[in-house]
Amino acid sequence: MKLPDGGLDIFYIDESMDAEVFSMSAVAIPFLRIVEGTWTITWEDQFANIRQWRRDLSKSHEVPVARELKGSKFASGRGRFRRGNHQLTRAEAATAYRHMLAQLGFLPTLSIITVIGTKAANLYGHSKLEALLYALLQRMRTACAKRNRAGMVFFDEGHGEYTKLYRKARVYLPTGSSQGGWGGGNVSKNLPLDNFTKDGNIKQSQHSFFIQLADVVSFAALLKIRGEQRKLTPWQAQLGLEDLYDHIPVKVLNTRASTADPLGIVRL
Repeated sequence: MKLPDGGLDIFYIDESMDAEVFSMSAVAIPFLRIVEGTWTITWEDQFANIRQWRRDLSKSHEVPVARELKGSKFASGRGRFRRGNHQLTRAEAATAYRHMLAQLGFLPTLSIITVIGTKAANLYGHSKLEALLYALLQRMRTACAKRNRAGMVFFDEGHGEYTKLYRKARVYLPTGSSQGGWGGGNVSKNLPLDNFTKDGNIKQSQHSFFIQLADVVSFAALLKIRGEQRKLTPWQAQLGLEDLYDHIPVKVLNTRASTADPLGIVRL
């Protein structure tokens, strides 16, 4: 494939789940762009931004830059996230969580896509996390196609089924129409992930700020949905954790991913 004029984005993907609800988020980071007529690697600029984001979190809430962020542990106050190997209280963790999400304005516009679903979710024969990934790949393909860009994917380790589904999607990715159907009365059309390169790459989250970012975003979405269902735990409800996702600046959310949700969350 030829490299499109719009350049290349890297999508970092991670998921969160409980017994009933699943959430998956992708964060798109510019890797290659034409700058002043020359192809330029722009990923380093975004890495500098996210590193500064972590430094800000260290300064404001004493969370060490080297500490791996995990949304479920961070929100609960577990994991000794305070400098000196100390714990944050749950109230302190909630404040820090809202702060770090509110500071995501450094990301490019329309960077974050989130899909949520229940254990009953099914999409073209795929269920649970695979259904979410399927829907996510559809939106990622569309996002790149509209901007004339290519894409590359990094998954957190531990999900071999993601790589398998990604390989299939590069050849066969049936997609529905927002208009209710395609020409000839077909309800779906094969729109393969042919604007994405290579295989699905695996990255250890402890070594990737961007994978960690996808994790804290996906867990915030999970709590949002659990709040809507009135199924937060008592301490989560007391701290109002259903509003975490709402603190992400709207400009960095891909609200085009779903016109049915003001924050663009795709609901299966």
